Amino acid sequence: MHAPRRSVAPLIATFVAAACCGYASAQPALPVVPPENPSVPETSITPSALPAESLPPIDGAPTGGAGQGAAKPKDFEKLAGSAYKGVFFENDFSYLDDPAYDGWHLGEATKRLELWPGVNADFGGQYRARYHHERNMRGLGLTGRDDDFLLHRTRLYGDVRLGESVRLYGEVRDAVSEFENYAPRPIEEDRLDILNAFGDVLVADSCSGELWARVGRQELLYGSQRVISPLDWSNTRRTFDGAKLFWRGEDWHVDAFWTQPVLTYANNRDIGDASQDFAGVYSSYRGVEGKTLDFYYLFYDEDNAPEEFAFNTVGSFAKGKQGDWLYEFEGDYQFGRRSGHDHSEWAATMGLGRKLGEATWAPTTWVYYDYASEFFHHQFPLGHRYLGFMDFYGRRNLHDINLLVTSDVTNRLQLLAWYHQFFLANLDNGPFGVTMQPFNPGVPAGNAHLGSEIDLLASYKLTPRINVLAGYSHFFTGDYYRTTPGVPTSADADFVYTQFQIDF
Repeated sequence: MHAPRRSVAPLIATFVAAACCGYASAQPALPVVPPENPSVPETSITPSALPAESLPPIDGAPTGGAGQGAAKPKDFEKLAGSAYKGVFFENDFSYLDDPAYDGWHLGEATKRLELWPGVNADFGGQYRARYHHERNMRGLGLTGRDDDFLLHRTRLYGDVRLGESVRLYGEVRDAVSEFENYAPRPIEEDRLDILNAFGDVLVADSCSGELWARVGRQELLYGSQRVISPLDWSNTRRTFDGAKLFWRGEDWHVDAFWTQPVLTYANNRDIGDASQDFAGVYSSYRGVEGKTLDFYYLFYDEDNAPEEFAFNTVGSFAKGKQGDWLYEFEGDYQFGRRSGHDHSEWAATMGLGRKLGEATWAPTTWVYYDYASEFFHHQFPLGHRYLGFMDFYGRRNLHDINLLVTSDVTNRLQLLAWYHQFFLANLDNGPFGVTMQPFNPGVPAGNAHLGSEIDLLASYKLTPRINVLAGYSHFFTGDYYRTTPGVPTSADADFVYTQFQIDF
């Protein structure tokens, strides 16, 4: 069990705590409920029930919180299965501290270790293998090229906590592509390299929350992941070098960060890109159970490229449930400069959903509309989740009208069907890919209709730590590809894939 929390903050922290506690002393006394896992601060601002990276959010219903009446017995199988998070430095193995737990799952023997008095550690990782069968899509977009290949990824991490106020975290990743006919994409291969290497220090510990500081290489994951994501679908994942201050309070979580994106090299050491700066403030209000309300400001600039830019993005994300209806909204306004010219762009997502029945297996249906203006920059998103699993388009110069249906057939099997209709927002340019580069540069579009895509996915948990999935996607080309000169092909495309993943 953890010892009671003690502040080790400097003089300024003492002052902050004293001021806060002075106010609190005048308020009615409330019972003190210690956090489940106080030595591992939650350091990414995400919805309370973010699903697996390969699946979209299913509903906005609350998944935790105190219930009424007598406490229900803990579902240790569910806790074991949800212990691994979108970023591994937020993994939560606190269920192992419960005296009532008498089970066993892979990897538990290397968790909650006491290395010596006051020093605790977790060690673990993940292995993932995914087979791709790609027709008319090898590369970026509709390319006319076919390929079959196998992606492997191994992650190993160590998380060491020195008392309640210092933490050291390190993670390495090895990503490799095999059996391909064409050169791997940049996101598919990066031999053994550092994914995370940072230190956390508790700066202030007051009655209303904690202020932490982090320095080093770190993944970033926020909100819906439409603007900031580690991009788990990629074999290499995305990471940054930099620093962060993060506040964890009762109702508000606030991060302020400055970073540089890390450039990956398949067979050389990864380094931060000194020509780019990515910084911002991301806040999330958690005062209403089952609802998400985020506000953020982001700054992203590039000063050493053919197209120099400096973008400021102001945005908000909301998600929740009202009666039987589910809703989701995200909006961004972006301003700054691009190649010496003023830049003023925007993007928005609106979604309305409902679960069609009371049974656990009853499908949940969503209708979404995504829009991004001609030169909006989508920052560092998980586009794979929202704009089609075939990854043809980035969030720029795009309309996407889509219908999503999911079903939890059992507590192990989940099914998904997602249908998209894509249109250009402005005919002066064609579509832009996931790297924000034009698909057919310099050629105005002959037609706004890009095409439609159907994505089918089945995911099955063999055990709480072993998951397999299989997917099929088909793209039906629209009139853009038949009326615009210079496109490589106007044929349809197919994508078949299977994946095996084990956490330990």
